[in-house]
Amino acid sequence: MFFSQKIKVETGMEEKRVLVLAKTEYMRTPYDKWLIDSGISPIIVTSARFYDGYAENCEHCYCLSNYDSDDYELYALVDKIYQSIPFHYVFCRAEVDVIRSAEIRRKFNIPGQSTNSAIHYRDKLLMKERLSRKNINMANFSEINSADDVISFSEKNQYPFVIKPRLASGSSGVRIIKDHQELNDFIKSNDGNLKGMLAEGFIDGVMYHVDGLFVDGRIRFIQPFKYINDCLSYREDMFIGNVPLEKDDSTYHLLVETTKQIIANMPATENFAFHCELWLTAENEIICCEIASRTGGGMISFLIEEMSGLNIDKAWLLAECHIQTEDYPAYSDEFLRFGCVCIPPARGKLLSLPVVDEKSVRKIHFTGLIGDSYQGGEKSGLYLIGYVIEAKDQSAVIASFKNHFLQVHHSQYWELNVHG
Repeated sequence: MFFSQKIKVETGMEEKRVLVLAKTEYMRTPYDKWLIDSGISPIIVTSARFYDGYAENCEHCYCLSNYDSDDYELYALVDKIYQSIPFHYVFCRAEVDVIRSAEIRRKFNIPGQSTNSAIHYRDKLLMKERLSRKNINMANFSEINSADDVISFSEKNQYPFVIKPRLASGSSGVRIIKDHQELNDFIKSNDGNLKGMLAEGFIDGVMYHVDGLFVDGRIRFIQPFKYINDCLSYREDMFIGNVPLEKDDSTYHLLVETTKQIIANMPATENFAFHCELWLTAENEIICCEIASRTGGGMISFLIEEMSGLNIDKAWLLAECHIQTEDYPAYSDEFLRFGCVCIPPARGKLLSLPVVDEKSVRKIHFTGLIGDSYQGGEKSGLYLIGYVIEAKDQSAVIASFKNHFLQVHHSQYWELNVHG
């Protein structure tokens, strides 16, 4: 079911409107404030979890009971909204909403990312098929819909290899198959539920990500980052961090140029944020993992804002609404004093959190509740608490990641589940 605030009757000149599919809390993405004095007002569609924050601040606000999983309910609501208050733009920042937003644009003939572009940025199989034809370097891969498909891939590719959903995000559902026994175990536990999967060779390398903003058909901001720990660290209830690369580092330029090539060979889109993940092997070879047409998850957008002054989500929204903005920031050596860390919960009941009084903590984002029970990490983009850190240099930033992780996971703050 859905419900909305009372909608005020508008008089005078009609404002333009942007439909926003909102999967973040109001304090993180205050769309009405970002659009103030622009002549454009937001129509918010969100989940019950975030509804109250938007409803208190935005004139048009709707709630879906099954936001993540019920496309039919979403499209029915959007049709109803458009009949009474037509909108002129569509915006989203979450992976789950990329194709949905494109479909809404297609139906109502609204400019922005097309369905073809959205699907290629979202579906990892279509993405890899397209990019491999354009000579972008990547691991061997194959579509998986059955146990026979998995077995066939294993016979052609050595262990280990990776199986993951084509449409997942945040490393959700990713499984590394290390040997024949793990393959048999995987098939037994998943047989009959393998449709829509992808297998790919395992890359032994260091993972980086490149984040940026594309406006009016041009890259306006781009910056590579190194992961501290990897995207599967959450499975060990371990933190994942992000630190920017120095422009003088040769890896910086390899990552930037590869990302530019990838974007140039994807279906064209005028305005979008991007998050591209790549490996660097011991042989100094860049291998594409995947790219998404959205802002990076976790604390990445907070980190970019603190280190550069660019609120990438706001800038993307304004570009989508064809609003002229100020100049975009260029690289600065000052970026290297910053980093961000996402700390997953422990396994148990959260009793309290450590007091943070360090001047180095520039941003804190707490997503949990004191008194709630947790079962450890869920996916790479989800976390209990995140910090943006500023320190004298990068080694001090990384040391701070470890210190904050140990603080948050100290037994004094948890009633631990001794049974796992």
